[in-house]
Amino acid sequence: MKLPGLFVELKKPKKIFFHPVAIDSDKLKFSEIIAQTVITAISPGTEVAAYKGDPPLHSGKIYPRLLGYCNVAKILYVGKKVANFKPGDLILTDQSHRSVFKMPASEILAPVPNSVVPEQAALAYLYNLGRVALTNGEIKKGSRVAVIGLGALGLAAVAQAKLANARIVALSASQAKLRIAKKIGAHNALLKTDKDIVQEVKKSFNGKGADIVVTTSNGWSDWKLALQLPRKNGIISVLSFPGRTEGAPKFNPLDPRYFYAGKINIISADLGNNPGQREPELKTLQKNCRKILKDISKKKLNPSYLTSGIYPADQITRAYQKLLSRNGKEVTYLLDWRKSSYGKTKKH
Repeated sequence: MKLPGLFVELKKPKKIFFHPVAIDSDKLKFSEIIAQTVITAISPGTEVAAYKGDPPLHSGKIYPRLLGYCNVAKILYVGKKVANFKPGDLILTDQSHRSVFKMPASEILAPVPNSVVPEQAALAYLYNLGRVALTNGEIKKGSRVAVIGLGALGLAAVAQAKLANARIVALSASQAKLRIAKKIGAHNALLKTDKDIVQEVKKSFNGKGADIVVTTSNGWSDWKLALQLPRKNGIISVLSFPGRTEGAPKFNPLDPRYFYAGKINIISADLGNNPGQREPELKTLQKNCRKILKDISKKKLNPSYLTSGIYPADQITRAYQKLLSRNGKEVTYLLDWRKSSYGKTKKH
């Protein structure tokens, strides 16, 4: 039997199409599953950058491209050799924005616990990115952590640092985001544009520099701030793409006053677990996602702070446009595939 569905494709900047697809259940391999998407979450940095046409991060063909990797779905069919999942199970995957899909059961990121609703589970991958930024930075109990930028990933990093019993200072230009950061565990939340921000951060750390600085901002001004915050031998964990849309900076991004004299370690916050990359990084990603879903189940993490609302999936363009407004309040949006009006190929 063929199951009709749709997937989202970005043809070129700001041109989204919903393409039809048919999944044939009669051709299901023994190790595969077929699932119907319930909720997807927008990864705002990656997706909005692609949507508006920011400079690409990789060589090769840019468009058309798929969007999204935060997908919660309900299993419809399982292959004969799939032992750990059954029809009706809710699962977390890194599938793109699409209504139905087929995939190897071994690549499912995690089962969704009964106590976690799909709207919560869809944010698990974003929490994972915040977690990786901190674990790569060698976080431990009592670590002094500064987080620059409080979008979805910055707030996820704050929440994960709280679980690690770190001392956290959150920095943003948005008062609304600073208030959220305080609610989810930041000990201090400061306007990054304040004249004496470096001194204020160190004051929050009893006169010391940060052990870990997580930067989630692409702006060069934030990079310059990040250079000034670590202690000697401290770490800057980069969960962003500095200068992506700004060209060359007007200052030395490796200023020896900070980088050399401070013996700063600059690391990528990437685990190597990008969608499409598998072993061995997949195992770590799966372990992280199971732990995050467990923390959500135990109410140690509250994903509602990462979401600004929910749209029917066929209104994805409206969600992107809201995120592009940059009013200082938007974090990210969920897409509900149960409420979308399907039909012919859609162009938005």
